[in-house]
Amino acid sequence: MSISRSRLSKPVTKLKVENSWSFDNLTQKDTNYLTHCYHRYPAKFIPQLARRLIIENSLDGDIVCDPFYGSGSTILESILQNRIALGTDVNPIAHMITMAKTTPLDPSKISKTKLSLHHNIKNSSSKENHDIPKELSKWFDQETYNILNNLLSQIKLIKPRKLQIFFLCAFSHILKTSSYWNNGSVKPHKDKTKFLNRVNDPLSRYFSQVDKMELRNKQLIDTLSPKIIKNLDFYRRAFVGDLQNLPTIDKSSLIVTSPPYVISYEYRDIHSLSLSFLEDFFKDIPSKKHFIGSSHRKSDDKNLYSHTGGLIADSLLSSSKSLSKTVHSYFIDMQNFFHKSYDLLKTNGKMAVVIGNTALRGVDISNTQVFDEILATIGFTEDKIIKRKIPFKCLPTTRDPKTGRFVSSNTTHNKSYSHEYIMIYSKN
Repeated sequence: MSISRSRLSKPVTKLKVENSWSFDNLTQKDTNYLTHCYHRYPAKFIPQLARRLIIENSLDGDIVCDPFYGSGSTILESILQNRIALGTDVNPIAHMITMAKTTPLDPSKISKTKLSLHHNIKNSSSKENHDIPKELSKWFDQETYNILNNLLSQIKLIKPRKLQIFFLCAFSHILKTSSYWNNGSVKPHKDKTKFLNRVNDPLSRYFSQVDKMELRNKQLIDTLSPKIIKNLDFYRRAFVGDLQNLPTIDKSSLIVTSPPYVISYEYRDIHSLSLSFLEDFFKDIPSKKHFIGSSHRKSDDKNLYSHTGGLIADSLLSSSKSLSKTVHSYFIDMQNFFHKSYDLLKTNGKMAVVIGNTALRGVDISNTQVFDEILATIGFTEDKIIKRKIPFKCLPTTRDPKTGRFVSSNTTHNKSYSHEYIMIYSKN
């Protein structure tokens, strides 16, 4: 398949920032409204961004798809706007969060279950030490692990499943702040001094989160359309698994997604605490090679439609053969994703991809250019590319120019993701 054109209609470096898409007038509290506050999640875009894309590019009753739904921002915003939400994510933690934040529950059942948890924990005063799994031993002291393990054993008794997921979501949310995980780091960095000057009280932290979620659940019930609540499984179709297995029977009118960045995060590591504690609740826990953008992932060596992508991979060969292969695999994965997106969309349907450009080992990773070449080759037509500042998105912002690794933001290295682009394309 030949590349239909070699460059964007207008290079993104020449685009002006569209301030209305930056949402820099919002506070972090504004972006955590309703159930968006249920669980922290790295690299999620703000719900106002998803909402505007949904409103401007789809109609009531349309299917809106997010093949990398992460914390479920697009899924929730879609049903709030009376759309049918479709999506998948390989991460079972992402699925748990998405199901929790999009499921309105009977407030009386939450209240009753919360009181029961309080009572059962208070009256289960076992001092027995439980064996800490190896993967958790560096993150928790014995006392904290015992408390969390006891709490989890009580949550396991909650029924039905949808109510249990609500309380599991709160449990997963407090794990990092209850551990030696550095609070200022998205990645797994240990802070040995974390609890020297204060008491680590995971139970207070847990029930505080449950109280917040309980309030937001009531707000969700008041906000969602009654027809959505009554027919939730029809309007919310959130799967866990590889995007290639996402059903294509009902065509989508719009795809809104923010795909992973190449080697930005090892998502398996970021969610390691939750995955280790909650492994009994999931059928399959994926390894690092299943996450797109991971340095452990190796895709089939197919023909890459992007000439620019090939040049980028070749430019990295001199500094790191493995990194060159990882970047090439990432572009192949994204190429497969765009093929799948074409199949998912109805004719004249649109896709909005939120992505930024970055650099590795001194080589510019022009994702927008590579994506454009792939999209044009597959048969998509560019509608518009919007440049926006990133005031809230939780991303590492600096790279060391020699190693290519992310470093703290107080260094003098170049910003990696100060801006990003909303690439809106149509299927002809």
